[in-house]
Amino acid sequence: MIFKNKKHADRFFEALADPRINSMDFQLLASLYLLTSYKKVWNKFEGFLDEKNGIDPVAFESFKPKNETEHALVSAACDLLFCSDCINLADLTDMDTIPDKAFLAICYAIGYSRYGFGDCPKTEPVEAVS
Repeated sequence: MIFKNKKHADRFFEALADPRINSMDFQLLASLYLLTSYKKVWNKFEGFLDEKNGIDPVAFESFKPKNETEHALVSAACDLLFCSDCINLADLTDMDTIPDKAFLAICYAIGYSRYGFGDCPKTEPVEAVS
């Protein structure tokens, strides 16, 4: 796994150790990956862990971002966890809407959500669909 820094990794693994977190739910883990990337963001969410949803939806509804990076990370985490539509593909192409720091973290989270957190995805070429 690739983390922003050691503190990000520490926050992520500490959250993962919580018994309310289903470590087989890749969407939840990808959301946690995004939310733990910044301490100030995680401080607003760590008290909202629950067994039913992983993270109580109220936390997302009440979150007030301080900048575009926080907005992008939290919106993407909400999308991954609840299949909402806070961010679309066009948003991902807009540097003003999704700053580079958030874009990279979101790309990693999407990959983790798809492939899991273990080994890297397959490296065999993918056949073209006709």
